[in-house]
Amino acid sequence: MTDTKAVSPAGLRTAVIGLGRMGLRHVQAAQGLGMQVIGGADPSADARATLARDYGVPANACHADGIAMLDALRPEALVVATTAPAHAALVLAAAQAGVRFILCEKPMARSLAEAQAMSAACDAAGARLAINHQMRFMDQYIEVKALTGSEAMGPLASVTVAASNFGLAMNASHYFEMFRYMTGEYVAEVSAWFEAAKLANPRGAQFDDASGRVLARTASGVALYLDFSAQAGWGVQVVYSCRNGQIVVDELRGEMKVAARQPEFRDLPTTRYGMPVDVEHRAIAPADVIVPTAAVWQAMLAGQDWPDGAAGAHALACLVAAHASHRKGGQTVRLDAPDLPRDEIFHWA
Repeated sequence: MTDTKAVSPAGLRTAVIGLGRMGLRHVQAAQGLGMQVIGGADPSADARATLARDYGVPANACHADGIAMLDALRPEALVVATTAPAHAALVLAAAQAGVRFILCEKPMARSLAEAQAMSAACDAAGARLAINHQMRFMDQYIEVKALTGSEAMGPLASVTVAASNFGLAMNASHYFEMFRYMTGEYVAEVSAWFEAAKLANPRGAQFDDASGRVLARTASGVALYLDFSAQAGWGVQVVYSCRNGQIVVDELRGEMKVAARQPEFRDLPTTRYGMPVDVEHRAIAPADVIVPTAAVWQAMLAGQDWPDGAAGAHALACLVAAHASHRKGGQTVRLDAPDLPRDEIFHWA
């Protein structure tokens, strides 16, 4: 059983596997918390040199191979910031090597079977596993969650995300976890319609991701609609529709508009959508990576409300269900369907 007592990040011996742009941000997040980054691993000699030169990690602790680094350094905490094909093997090796705290990038794995094996290995070893879905620690979602369900806004009915040219696994997977956080419910079913054009992947031509449209619903009927077309060239706008109004967030510009029916009109039917409203404009912190990633570490180390393997596996199941639905012409696919392809390997980055 995993021990969830609070642990201080100060001096925690930490290593990072995968030293690309996101991996180095993980180094910054860990060092900002006072964690001791004792080593890193990446096949790129340039990436290893950057870690040594810019972050004070001894050059002899910068390895080309992640497994070799684990054997040599035996860290207490580990970041897996590689692309998805390496996630499962590295998390399993870390758990076997006695790493106590593991933060893995998303998507959690290439298949549901891999995700299950990762969680099982960590549970058996008593290791804490987190997946870097940081939305519950970001102001643009914390503030919205505080508004939805309030007397002024009323219950949340739907979330619509209109986003430009990003992939289902690379970007949209975050919104499945955001939706679970926002509603307090897991997605029950998914319908998806992908575009025919192959979406260019910045992490390499060997990776394959989808663009298009996805509709997800919870058991209570709250809906999430993702429109992430490769034909759209700018922006990430999110609309939260509630019983009494709407919240519109421009995530890239850090702007939020809250429109709520004036109190005397709240009890009128929803068909009366032209009722007078009070409108408030707020500035929010634009999307950031380092601060909420540090918050994931803080929550995991505190043993309180972190995006664990179950959260990562749920987002992954939404991705798999979307692929299954697209293959069936957009037919609704339940996440608990016995024929959901659990062993299929997807070529996500």
